Amino acid sequence: MKKIKILMISSSGELGGGPTLMYTLGNGLCSEFEVFYAIPKNNFFKSLLTKKENILNISERKIALRDLLRLVRFIDKNSIDIIHAHGKGAGFISRIIKLIVRKPLIYSFHGIHLKFLNFRQKFLYILLENLLGLLDDFKILSSKSEKIYAKKSFIRIGKNHLIINNGVKDKQLKSYISNEKFNKLDTENSKIKVISICRFVKQKNISEIVELARLIPNCKFYIIGSGTLFEDIRIKKEEYNLQNLFLLGKKNNILKYLYESDLYLSTSFYEGLPISTLEAMSIGLPVISTDVTGNKDTIIHGESGFLYELGNLKKASYYINLFCINKNLLSQMGMKSYERQRKDFSFEDMCEITSDLYKKIYKNNSC
Repeated sequence: MKKIKILMISSSGELGGGPTLMYTLGNGLCSEFEVFYAIPKNNFFKSLLTKKENILNISERKIALRDLLRLVRFIDKNSIDIIHAHGKGAGFISRIIKLIVRKPLIYSFHGIHLKFLNFRQKFLYILLENLLGLLDDFKILSSKSEKIYAKKSFIRIGKNHLIINNGVKDKQLKSYISNEKFNKLDTENSKIKVISICRFVKQKNISEIVELARLIPNCKFYIIGSGTLFEDIRIKKEEYNLQNLFLLGKKNNILKYLYESDLYLSTSFYEGLPISTLEAMSIGLPVISTDVTGNKDTIIHGESGFLYELGNLKKASYYINLFCINKNLLSQMGMKSYERQRKDFSFEDMCEITSDLYKKIYKNNSC
């Protein structure tokens, strides 16, 4: 039986949530579908794919005429059946392409980025999204709060939309060290280790992690990631002389660092549905995060972690200190976090729902 051919497009080659999800989703569906990728050059993802001919490298975060022509040829050469755009940049590219190739198009938002736009930019973005969005055959939102935010922002999602929770693969539950050893607060190794995994960009609000490290010297804070603001954060760390804050840069073996940590922290201004948080939940880390779009869909406040109002460092530090005072809370909330990931953010469920959508769209367009 012929495999349906899917072209996934991302205009970002960074090791962020969107591209990571695109790769893992494609990998999970490759037994049923033949999956192709159009993505800026990324040697890490390329090394994971066995069929190098299924990748087309495009420009990073811009629309180039050369890329559009190459994409049209790539779609024609490989007889692509469905285009799946991941993120805003890919959405604009794919909609232009659709006007030429007339293939069904699925658009996944992966976060609606309006917070840092001025009035004119917001107006233009919403106008273009609503006009070009008419070309979408189907829209995918990654969380309930993202759908609510889209409606509040007057972004038309129409009837053909679906919320598909991002999902991650199940992992082995983290085992916390014995209470007797763990409760020795006078030893360096007993300090609670708080980890964040994020790009060093404005959206991730990393300055708030720096301030929390300053407020809570009896905890160790680790940040994995890179980006345009890395040097700014490094300078701020040095200015404060923070010995308990560690900027680890890019890491491929992220799970190793998650297992060595005790608590996950997200200070983002907004999210779609953060993959790094779900990865932390999948091994049983409690989560403390800002109560914003995307983040608020992950944990249950007071059960598998805590949500705090953006900018409320007093409340965030209070929640972190709760785990310092009561170490048993780590394993109790960690187990709830672990169970919630399996129930609501399963990789298998995400793949199954997406697979059904692909088949439905292919069938509708084959009649």
